[in-house]
Amino acid sequence: MTPFAGTLLHIFRGFMLIFWVVMAGLTVFTPDQVDGNLVWTTAVVIAVYTVRFGWCLLTARLGMNRCYLLAEGVAVTNRFRRVTDSVAWSDVTGIQQTTVVELYMGAHRMEIYRNQNAKPLTILASGVKSRLVEALLTEGRRAGALQ
Repeated sequence: MTPFAGTLLHIFRGFMLIFWVVMAGLTVFTPDQVDGNLVWTTAVVIAVYTVRFGWCLLTARLGMNRCYLLAEGVAVTNRFRRVTDSVAWSDVTGIQQTTVVELYMGAHRMEIYRNQNAKPLTILASGVKSRLVEALLTEGRRAGALQ
């Protein structure tokens, strides 16, 4: 999933929750509509948030889409837990960090540049204060790849 699609889904879930609050508020004025509107709206909101929470638990338990910091370098896995790309600390020439902080979301994009003419290894870490970014920079400095 791209960051754009993830952001859109995040916004969609927020609007859905706001819509549910409005529906719950409207039942105060029209209590006869509880069975027709509020029950179905509540079921949809619970289902969407349950699927999202379940997906987060499943991906964490299975180790999908992970970035592994090793003493020798960095490895990135895909959804099937297979290593898609890796780079040794001895091959690293630099790291470019881009931070995006918006009203509803924050993320860090890390590009690890290599000695060869290969594409840089790109890592996307969600959250404004990501522990992955701090650990990556600390490990890179410890290995001597970064100043």
